[in-house]
Amino acid sequence: MSKELLAIALGTAATIGVAHAAPPTFYAGGDIAGFTSKIEDKTGIAPDVSGSAKATSLRLRGGMHILDWLDAELHIVLPQDKTYSTTGASTNKVKTQVLGAFAKPNTNVGPVNLYGLVGFAQSKMDFSGGVVSNGSQTESGAAYGVGVQYPFTKNLSGSIDYVQYLKKSNFGGAGIDVTNSAISAGVLYTFK
Repeated sequence: MSKELLAIALGTAATIGVAHAAPPTFYAGGDIAGFTSKIEDKTGIAPDVSGSAKATSLRLRGGMHILDWLDAELHIVLPQDKTYSTTGASTNKVKTQVLGAFAKPNTNVGPVNLYGLVGFAQSKMDFSGGVVSNGSQTESGAAYGVGVQYPFTKNLSGSIDYVQYLKKSNFGGAGIDVTNSAISAGVLYTFK
């Protein structure tokens, strides 16, 4: 009986909290992202093609303030073709594109907003060079990150964050482990 009353009380409190929340506001922005696709060759077949493709890319973001402490946010990292390893006469390249959806819990510490990102991301990777794999592979998984945001004006703010978009063993069944991550800095405009 007490568990049922507790569940009803918690449900009522959550409903009242959402019912009294301000209407959602929307924001959009862009970042310059230092994006890294780290590839680890686990095939055990020579040559070892492990390496990292480090690209400067554009990341587009959009979101909605749902509650004072919670946002929902989408990320799109635009693809860049970069070399991750060179073995003999073969240059291995990868072009990575990422799409992610996140819950963004946040708190204000003075004028600065600290936030976390917890969600799901999909990485589409186009490999060329032929040593490990040629063609396109897509994998999805849990994604997370942390960041800080500073308001310049009522509608304009700047942010810096780190996000790990994907960490996958045996990516696409090709015998490689992949980690996709980014350190980004950019601006957001809030529509008020």
